[in-house]
Amino acid sequence: MYNWKAGLCIYFYEIAKLTSEKKYSVFAEKLLDDVVNNVGENITIDHEKGLTGISLAINYLLVKGYAKGNPNSVLKNFDDKIIKSLLFNGVFEYSKKVNLSPINLRIGNLIYLAIRLQNTGLNKYERHIMQGVTIENINRIESLDTEKFTEPVFFSMTEYITPLYLKLLQQVYQLHFYDYKIEKIVEGLSSHILYRYPLNKANRMLLCSAMNETASVFGNIKGWNEHIEILRQHLDIPQIIHEFRNKNMAFSNGLCGFYYLLRKTGHGNEYNDLFLNKISNSDIWNQLPENEDTLTTSIGLYDGLSGVILTYLHILHNSNTEMFFDKVISQYI
Repeated sequence: MYNWKAGLCIYFYEIAKLTSEKKYSVFAEKLLDDVVNNVGENITIDHEKGLTGISLAINYLLVKGYAKGNPNSVLKNFDDKIIKSLLFNGVFEYSKKVNLSPINLRIGNLIYLAIRLQNTGLNKYERHIMQGVTIENINRIESLDTEKFTEPVFFSMTEYITPLYLKLLQQVYQLHFYDYKIEKIVEGLSSHILYRYPLNKANRMLLCSAMNETASVFGNIKGWNEHIEILRQHLDIPQIIHEFRNKNMAFSNGLCGFYYLLRKTGHGNEYNDLFLNKISNSDIWNQLPENEDTLTTSIGLYDGLSGVILTYLHILHNSNTEMFFDKVISQYI
């Protein structure tokens, strides 16, 4: 339960910023206290629906200044549990519980550690442990066959392993404690990546974006610029937007995730009207949750309604359009 509450903390703090309504930040603060103080011992250790996702949300709020506190103090117990899951191979146990592949779960947890390692206030012991766990687990990933890095059939920000792994390698490389090995890993990945041409066009853009960001960090990588250009060809953005199914709006694997991906690639706001029209006319607004179980599975920030609403409002904001809530959407806020 606390995984979606953590996402809602971000949601209400962001809504407070967008609307200048203090009541939303007051509610978000109470919600955050509830999350920090009541996370259960039996929670899974994963980035989608478990402790790692909660920790990422809390760290985001503290670093952005939405909430007050020292991340190194607030997150210490959470950090210890995530580290233990990686050290003692708890990844395999948790992957079965949350229906994620072990490699996906491992990469998600390592991305969290890489983000924590950006904090200059970590003491030497904590930093040394996090670095050691990161090195050991990257080496475990490297022992796997890259053919396991398969492309999902549909667009997914969370299940397409290759872009996620490239993101992790970028983050670790920029921390400068494993540079030579990371360079060799990226060099070795090239033979896998340069033969990949995702059939799903949104996934194609996801890989293209990840490759472009990686190249900007590592410099010129043989063959990458040419492959990036091949991936960019024949990407009809309006067509891709149109092809998302009517209810497929969530950030994790839907239109809202594609919106943020598009912004990262530098396309700006030229497709805002298409996104607004697609989101506002989705059938998701006609399905009010009927009970608590349905509510918890439908309002999450990453894979539910709150993420869609927040995206909708950010598009309005970036379009310099007057902020408004129509009758359908306002009832969810």
